[in-house]
Amino acid sequence: MYTYKRIPKILVKQCFWTQYRFYNTTMTSLLVPAESVRGMTCLDRTAFTTTVKLPFLKFCDIKVSKITPILKKYLFKIRNFKAIQNTNNVTTVYLNPMLIKTFEDFSENDRQKLSGLYEQFGITNLTLKYDNWHSNDILKAILPEGIEVPTSYSLVGHIVHLNLRDMHLPYKTIIGQVFLDTISIARTVVNKMNTIDTTFRHFTMEILAGDKDTITVTKENGYTYEFDFSQVYWNPRLSTEHTNLIKLMKCNDTLYDVFAGVGPFAIPAARIGIKVFANDLNPASYKWLQKNAVTNKVKTNFKSFNMDGREFIKNIVKADILNRRVNNEIGSEHIVMNLPSLAIEFLDVLFDCFNEDEIKKVCCQPPIIHLYCFVKANKGEDACRLGQLLVEQKLNCALNNSLINLHNVRNVSPYKEMIRVSFLLTQSILKGEEPAMKKLKMENNSNISVNDNIVENNGKEQGTTKESEEQECIQSSNSS
Repeated sequence: MYTYKRIPKILVKQCFWTQYRFYNTTMTSLLVPAESVRGMTCLDRTAFTTTVKLPFLKFCDIKVSKITPILKKYLFKIRNFKAIQNTNNVTTVYLNPMLIKTFEDFSENDRQKLSGLYEQFGITNLTLKYDNWHSNDILKAILPEGIEVPTSYSLVGHIVHLNLRDMHLPYKTIIGQVFLDTISIARTVVNKMNTIDTTFRHFTMEILAGDKDTITVTKENGYTYEFDFSQVYWNPRLSTEHTNLIKLMKCNDTLYDVFAGVGPFAIPAARIGIKVFANDLNPASYKWLQKNAVTNKVKTNFKSFNMDGREFIKNIVKADILNRRVNNEIGSEHIVMNLPSLAIEFLDVLFDCFNEDEIKKVCCQPPIIHLYCFVKANKGEDACRLGQLLVEQKLNCALNNSLINLHNVRNVSPYKEMIRVSFLLTQSILKGEEPAMKKLKMENNSNISVNDNIVENNGKEQGTTKESEEQECIQSSNSS
């Protein structure tokens, strides 16, 4: 005779929750729009109407708060539909059909709690329409099998920014319309068409759906920014980095923002009392930088420039640092170079910038350079260390004690990382007194070179939860 051991309650609970999580995440993939929408290229919203059978419980004269804790894990959750509805003191609770088909499908404990409370258990027909489906469900039903649903996007004010792959392009119009329909604040959907322009730092885009208006207003870390998204560079995925860098500065410091964009570093810094010199070569960025300074009430401690980055460093930055030394001003200087695809190429200007006497004056209190770069990093490789090696190769010397910080800002795409290298601009660097870096090697002893590891900004932006911190969709949410 076999004897059966009673299954511990903890195991029963774990099994239930495992089943619940599976059904809850797969429900909308099983309750799907009609197969007839597959391959649709012109959006027909009426084709998404379908009827499903839903279980329900009815209660009379009961407080919803009394039954919600019991039923919340069984609720039917879909877009634009209330699972708990109350009419004339009659409360109807619609249940997930993948979990509940009969009353006995509730756990024993929950059946006991519900007994004596509910008036009726039944099954009813519910008509689901286009507005009930999420964008992922709609696109999964439309796109041919084998084509991945685009889920990554950035939200910049009223603009949804997509980065579609070649396989999506035949369906780009309908994809844009679906995102426009399913994101409540969206008025315009755009698709990035090529790499970021290396001169003015913006990319060509096409409007897929909605208004033709690319002038938008967005908020980041409590500050308001307005700009024409088609003419400037803005990346909401850098919101955290903007905050992190400003935290390294104090009110008596000075910020020289070489590639300022529309101001996501410069404006917050100025607002906390840092003296700011903000520059951008792009006339559109310069225009919106000035406007955003006014909008955010930045006043006397802010100056903006529309210059080439090298000229800005050789003239404005150099003159102000030397002037600060003459006046014995306190505080540190921060030279921010946030142009990851090209900033490292601007380091050579430092060697032509100062004569020997000026080097002594400048480096008696070395300025801090915060340089951003892209690196290719294979699995197991230290991306931050690669960033340091790139900088050292360009300077032709080791940073050694000059190095302040290495920070991995974000993953841009598989094997591509954005790195910040922060270091002191010391006499040993400007005079070449540190050992020359004739051959730098990675930890795995394979040679690297600047050309091999600087990656142009043409990687596909990824915003899914697999690849981003946040995630998010980032509300934001793509700024300098």
